[in-house]
Amino acid sequence: MFLPGALILTTQVNYQPQGRNLQEFHRSHKYGRVIIGPLGSGKTFACIMEIFRQVMAQSPDKKGVRRSRILCVRNTYPELESTTIKDFEAVAEKVNFVGNLRRSAPTTWSAEGALPDGSTFHAEIIFLAFDDASDQKKARGLQLSGVWFNELKELSKANMDIVLGRIGRYPSKDDCPNRKKFFIADSNAPARDHWLAKMCLDEHTPDYEFFIQPPALLKTSKGWESNQRAENLAHLDHDYYTLNTASRKESWIRANLCNEFVHSIDGRPVHPDFVETTHVQEIEINPSLPLTIGIDFGRTPAAAICQRQEDGRWFVLEEIVTQNMGALEFGRVLKKHLNQEDYRDLPYEAIGDPAGNAMAQTDDKTPFMMLQQSGIKAVPAPTNDFEERTTSLDQLLSRLVEGLPAIVVHSRCKTLVRGLAGEYHFRRIRVVGEERFHDKPDKGPTSHVCEALHYGLLGAGEGILTKRKRELDPELERAMDNLRKQARHYE
Repeated sequence: MFLPGALILTTQVNYQPQGRNLQEFHRSHKYGRVIIGPLGSGKTFACIMEIFRQVMAQSPDKKGVRRSRILCVRNTYPELESTTIKDFEAVAEKVNFVGNLRRSAPTTWSAEGALPDGSTFHAEIIFLAFDDASDQKKARGLQLSGVWFNELKELSKANMDIVLGRIGRYPSKDDCPNRKKFFIADSNAPARDHWLAKMCLDEHTPDYEFFIQPPALLKTSKGWESNQRAENLAHLDHDYYTLNTASRKESWIRANLCNEFVHSIDGRPVHPDFVETTHVQEIEINPSLPLTIGIDFGRTPAAAICQRQEDGRWFVLEEIVTQNMGALEFGRVLKKHLNQEDYRDLPYEAIGDPAGNAMAQTDDKTPFMMLQQSGIKAVPAPTNDFEERTTSLDQLLSRLVEGLPAIVVHSRCKTLVRGLAGEYHFRRIRVVGEERFHDKPDKGPTSHVCEALHYGLLGAGEGILTKRKRELDPELERAMDNLRKQARHYE
């Protein structure tokens, strides 16, 4: 079954992972490790090299033999044959890991050899396709040491789970009490609502580790440009990524070349520079700095509680999202939040949609008056012009402050994150030929908190257009300063 003397262990294998994430992937001791990155980023090569490393690192059994049986999985047989197996053979040949590929059912690669410590290894690598639920029967009876899922996002979660249940069965515990077990995987960035994205970004499984590589392309005022921080660039032509943008939809580029977890939408995101893996972090409130609260009115009022840091960066600490609620009740909800321990002693400025100055048809009170009645002193933003307020956020999303993003959103702001990641978008106009979109964004459930953030940033002075207007109109600047002084509130 095995090819004796398959590996000459005195051969030097010259392999240097091209990037920090690839290096950390090999150093990690987690049971499950997943690399998510752009096309051409070295993911497949790293996974195959990790298989070889695991073969050598398996614990020896009672006879001193390091036995491994590893399954390589792809979603369809044609792709398994044309990419996964071919890539495996190419990498094995490149590093002189000689084995015997037997094209039977299933295709199996095997090798054995001696190690410098006097032990030997026996490796058996099996290749199988798991396309749909009917393929789950293939997993029956498999006794595995480990698994490599090639292009994980193309697999169903059910098929992944059934395969994971076969790991840790070879070699037997009686023969090898300290046997090692593992799974590794590679993938391009999945859609944000994909099960893999939820596992990576929302769930926190202690035994799993995800390695998210930098984007290969960055969008600038000149168009798509190569990111010099991308991994594996040394093995690619200098124009590899820019050439791959030709005739591609932006959503495809963002997912496959920029490594973004984009939402599956039929439209164009209002804030295309938002990258969840960059702009969403676990952040803490600074107890010595005031708050800025952006507010959007209507029957679905929302608020974004923010804090500008001493270095000029913005932290979005919390969102308040409601449905079918008037301004008076919303003010009470907001007031209750501000009375929580983290916020209780902090001054704040609340800035809302200027449309909130209009009186309701059934009442002679404006939303701002109702907020005041609830104990919230708020002022209108300088404008609700769509271009101005979106620009105030876009400039922050595309800017770094000493290497750090100029604005970050706390991971608990789920609705805001979904909106910025693409649910807040311009709907596509269904016409033949050139792609066209509506001028105004779709007013979905995530739009309100996104626009609340706009108003907060505008009122705090962000946005070139707003600043320019103030320079031209000193009266407006003085009026805004007076309104802010009136709105500052101490418990």
